[in-house]
Amino acid sequence: MTDRRRSDDYKQVSGYIPIDLAREFKSICAREGVSQSDALEEMTREWLAKRTGVHSVIPEPARPKTIAEVVQVNMTKLKGCGVKNLRAIAKAEVLPTPGDFAIITSALGIPEEERKIIWQETFKISVFSDLRGVNICKESESIKDEHEYSSDIEPTGLEL
Repeated sequence: MTDRRRSDDYKQVSGYIPIDLAREFKSICAREGVSQSDALEEMTREWLAKRTGVHSVIPEPARPKTIAEVVQVNMTKLKGCGVKNLRAIAKAEVLPTPGDFAIITSALGIPEEERKIIWQETFKISVFSDLRGVNICKESESIKDEHEYSSDIEPTGLEL
């Protein structure tokens, strides 16, 4: 997901509300770890549905597919969870450790099946055979790594 301020798909909306209401709104957003933009988007969708009697024809944004997208969307919620490279993970400059991945997905309450999908999409592991053995390629937005395993090695019985 891109920065909403720099995205052509988002528009700033502003207005004036009583100061007590504004403080309560900001306080609840901070306490629940929800960005004010996300809360405002949710309220606007509900308000439009109530006024028009139908749900908005504008589709909700697609669910994040990689761990970088998950972190970008939920940066506010994740700031206090103890992951050191959060910004670098969000920019896809580094990949999370399995422990950091578990912390991030647990903090967000992501179900196990969705975690597996995000993990697979993040690492895009593909395995293929050729005459020399098996190559395993790991690709992500920022890392491309390839390992070759020779077929000359005696089988251990633990192979897949």
